[in-house]
Amino acid sequence: MGYKPILDKTAEEEKETLDSWIMAHDGDPLYRFGKQQRETIDPSSQTEDLGDDAVLASTYGIKNLKRVVPNLIEWTTKNNSDYEDLKTMYGHVFSQFNRYMGHVANNVGGVYENYKTADQEGAVYSHVDKKHQKDCLLFINDQLFETPEWLISPEINDKIQASGIIERINAVQTRTLNNLLSTSRMQRMIENESLNGNDAYALTSMMRDLRNGVWKELNTGKNIDTYKRNLQRAHVNRLAYLMTSTSNSDIKAISRAELTTLKNLVRSRIGSRNAITNIHLRDMVEQINAILDPK
Repeated sequence: MGYKPILDKTAEEEKETLDSWIMAHDGDPLYRFGKQQRETIDPSSQTEDLGDDAVLASTYGIKNLKRVVPNLIEWTTKNNSDYEDLKTMYGHVFSQFNRYMGHVANNVGGVYENYKTADQEGAVYSHVDKKHQKDCLLFINDQLFETPEWLISPEINDKIQASGIIERINAVQTRTLNNLLSTSRMQRMIENESLNGNDAYALTSMMRDLRNGVWKELNTGKNIDTYKRNLQRAHVNRLAYLMTSTSNSDIKAISRAELTTLKNLVRSRIGSRNAITNIHLRDMVEQINAILDPK
């Protein structure tokens, strides 16, 4: 359906014609085919992501969501109706925001896959540019791991649920955090550095950049809000998981080193914050000690 037959040729004979059609558009992104991925490795072949810059596209998308949220009550309610539509659409805002974060996160440790035949030049697999990977991580730090206050609407929440906004924010943050710290992604980053040296975005560099975002308040002197405390717990829990679930690779050692760095950093910041922040920091030190030296 939709194809014009090549007449007077056998299936084998028409292959040369078909190949010429393909080669005529070699390198043209409009004709590129990207396969469906159960786990996204190639960030240029993602569902609901047609652009070539996920950071720019997601920036525009978030700007639109920031315009939507203040108008949701007006747009979803009418006299004598309940707030079910408001609840549904507010949930869709979270889903779309989460989708943007996923599109960006998949560039970190990403590998492009461009199908080629043996007579075409160039690599089939190539790692995402180092700077772009870092920019994507910093974008997530700014847009998600810095508490997205614009998404937290008391006016909406007091109409759709008795409680739950803390869990909603934590779910999006934790999902993206665990995605960034997936073992397969981390292993690709280790391999990239092994193959390409300083041209690669090293896993240790990514871990440092991630720490600077998740634990930003340790360097700014600010108190740590509820949302960020939950994110920091999730970070420690994920590192603990990586220490116990990975096979013979550098991931376990890097995770241990990151926990040790965190413990020393957190311990040095106790005492200069409000009560709940200090309680949280002391608890983090105790949790990390238990992970590093289980009794």
